[in-house]
Amino acid sequence: MARIQTRKGKSRTTFTATVRIKGFTPVARTFDTKGEAKNWAATIEREMRMGRYQDVRPVERLLFSEVIERYLEQVSTKKRPNSEIRDRISAKAILDGFGQDLSLVDINAQRLVVYRDARLKSVSPSTIQKEFALLSHLFNIARREWGLSVNNPVSEVTRPKVSNNRTRFLTMEEAQKLLDVAQTSQNKKLYPYLLLMMHSGMRPSEAAGLKWDDVDLDARLVKLKITKTDMRYVPLTEVAEKVLRSIRPIDAGNETFVFLPQSSPLLEKALTRPSLYFRRSYNTARAKAGLEDVHLHDLRHTAASHLLMAGVDLRTLAEILGHKTLQMVLRYTHLLNDHKLKAVDRINSLGLE
Repeated sequence: MARIQTRKGKSRTTFTATVRIKGFTPVARTFDTKGEAKNWAATIEREMRMGRYQDVRPVERLLFSEVIERYLEQVSTKKRPNSEIRDRISAKAILDGFGQDLSLVDINAQRLVVYRDARLKSVSPSTIQKEFALLSHLFNIARREWGLSVNNPVSEVTRPKVSNNRTRFLTMEEAQKLLDVAQTSQNKKLYPYLLLMMHSGMRPSEAAGLKWDDVDLDARLVKLKITKTDMRYVPLTEVAEKVLRSIRPIDAGNETFVFLPQSSPLLEKALTRPSLYFRRSYNTARAKAGLEDVHLHDLRHTAASHLLMAGVDLRTLAEILGHKTLQMVLRYTHLLNDHKLKAVDRINSLGLE
């Protein structure tokens, strides 16, 4: 919204127009007449709303904090909810590290190296990767779409390597033990929640955030609209379908959560990361089952591994899990060495009789 301020000096009166639009750094300009100020403000406001506005201020005068705020409002808000939340968390950490007063051009490779090394003392390499991914995209957007004369300093910095080798999965006996304990939990939704993940390969927050509108029990399909990647349909085993049917309230509406409470002090926090609702009850259950090294996400690995052992091909597994390429599912194959040995043992007598 534009604001016109009248300033009466000793020799003349001037009119300063200030335009403030969400997602843009406020801009102001002074004119000799009120009409000129109004016309300029209307033009700038229209260009901003149509996405045509280019900030003509020198890059040296743009604060890094202003550019991050613009990115959060114009870019992050168009991402999936979890990604937007991740951006805001990363942005806060970045601004805490660099401060509010640096110019955009002050963010160079040397400063990023200092920031990286300091952050690695308190966070994991994957956190740095996420923060640097945001910064890299920010500088690319600033150059390509906002017309700012900046290079991307992130490309000059070595990012810490992230180890994604953890692929712990439960044996049949371990899975049964965990589910048996979950059935005794005070959280009556814990058992169906864990079983659903084991039988579908959903991510913890995908399963925890389900609404009944997402579930077609007759077709044995779940429609995941909010995911880490693209929307996908996940098939349900007969066991998972029966368990979900058993907990569906008679008066459940489309917007009713399958697992989350409809109102709770924890609900607001759970909506940003639904699996948090089960953190306490799950930690208790895994301790009682003697499986304290098993994370919630390992139940997704469990589904993937057992599907492979059952003979499901990699392409189908990738579609069920929501991976766009086979690269992510290939990491499960090395876990199946014992299964492969048992398979080849079936031809032990080949050529020996």
